[in-house]
Amino acid sequence: MESESQFEGCSVLITGAASGIGRVVAEMLATCGARVSLFDLNKEGLEAIQEEFTAKGWKVAVTNGDASNVDDAAKAVRTTVDAFGRVDMLVNAAAIIIRKTLLDTTPEEWRRVIDVDLNGYFYMLRAAIPEIRKAGGGSIVQISSIVAHIGLGYPSYTAAKGGVLSLTRQLAGELAPYRIRINSVSPGPTETAINLDTMGDAAIKASIVANTPSGRTGRPTDIARAILFLLSPASEYINGTDLVVDGGISTKIHFGTAGESFLSYHSVADAPPASRSAS
Repeated sequence: MESESQFEGCSVLITGAASGIGRVVAEMLATCGARVSLFDLNKEGLEAIQEEFTAKGWKVAVTNGDASNVDDAAKAVRTTVDAFGRVDMLVNAAAIIIRKTLLDTTPEEWRRVIDVDLNGYFYMLRAAIPEIRKAGGGSIVQISSIVAHIGLGYPSYTAAKGGVLSLTRQLAGELAPYRIRINSVSPGPTETAINLDTMGDAAIKASIVANTPSGRTGRPTDIARAILFLLSPASEYINGTDLVVDGGISTKIHFGTAGESFLSYHSVADAPPASRSAS
């Protein structure tokens, strides 16, 4: 990014802001002088953040609500406009996950994940975009996931995040005439509240680290920095793009212990002429 001052006075609405990536984004933006409007289902978490941010002299507004509720999305936008007069930027980060196979996932569980992780983004976009247009344009960043690229997760979550990825690409052209850019970020395994259970399993975490070229799991700050870049003027020619932030884990095919065996084999081009089959 060019400088911290580029967010000075900007009004940014952030969903899923009471913890994890959303909270870190809010803190980074507030540090840079932005006015942040935080939306989350966790009322106690929001109140604690509001108290902390206010004590630091940061401009903050909060809305307690469910991302899957269209009226709550509209309420969050109204709160932002009432507090700051405008909406310049939106970060869609609210999400839940249910770790079940397709046949183990109930219709109710499927609907709940899709409602929060995909429909909720649609509701917030629909509510916020008219206000961003009134402000003369702005930037939107949505959280997808590497599961949208490689199917690493669970069907309901993978479907929702795949929808976020496609929706973001679709909207790039649709919103461009209004001077609104929209991009997405696809995190890999990241140490957030949504992953506390899996990251708390030593074997799972060791496997993630072993299969990540960067040699560690992701941190909320890793994802937040990418989001701030895509919000900022430094990325003004980037639109409809997904930025994968996963330490390289999605660049590998994971063969387990068999992977080392590949190193003992060589291509036909490297073999002596006598060993090549005639054709």
